Amino acid sequence: MLTSKLVERVASSGLIHTRRGEAVRLHFVVPSDADDLQAYVRSLSSRSRHNRFLGALSELPKALLDDFVAVGKEDRFTLLATMDIDGTEVIVGEARYAFHAESASVEFGLSVHDRWQGHGIGPALMKNLEGRAAALGATSLFGDTLRSNDVMIAVAKASGFALRQHPHDWTLVRFEKEVAREPLATTGASLRLVASAS
Repeated sequence: MLTSKLVERVASSGLIHTRRGEAVRLHFVVPSDADDLQAYVRSLSSRSRHNRFLGALSELPKALLDDFVAVGKEDRFTLLATMDIDGTEVIVGEARYAFHAESASVEFGLSVHDRWQGHGIGPALMKNLEGRAAALGATSLFGDTLRSNDVMIAVAKASGFALRQHPHDWTLVRFEKEVAREPLATTGASLRLVASAS
């Protein structure tokens, strides 16, 4: 159930592409996606899960899974990235983002399945999130990652994010980028164009 008033200001779906031009569909998670999302997390390598969730876990605890599928709750949103593989729609990535009204910022985390890393999905997801942050009226977009996560750090730098020392945890690195403020769209159609830009 969509509970946040902000839901109407961001696109529920979108489209990005791999470097080879393959279509990757984005959509808000819904409760019926819970089992597929859990299966996706379980299928990640232990290293990818550790990097994504900043610690060791084999699957999403029930409370966290419930939080992931509650789109709009406390201004948090979860996107699934899927591709048609041999006639089956398969999750190849996910992104979780939260709007902080007090600082006009959007915080995010994401993962791409090991099989699809290096295909440009991560950078395309980050670009899409910039558009979504702009649609929410945010002035900055940021995320945290482990200092040992060289891949995410490299992707963030290549995407124009500045690296900063994390304010509270020396094991983490914060990457942050100013968001180009888009004029607030006046129609649902133009809002979707802003939010789903890739």
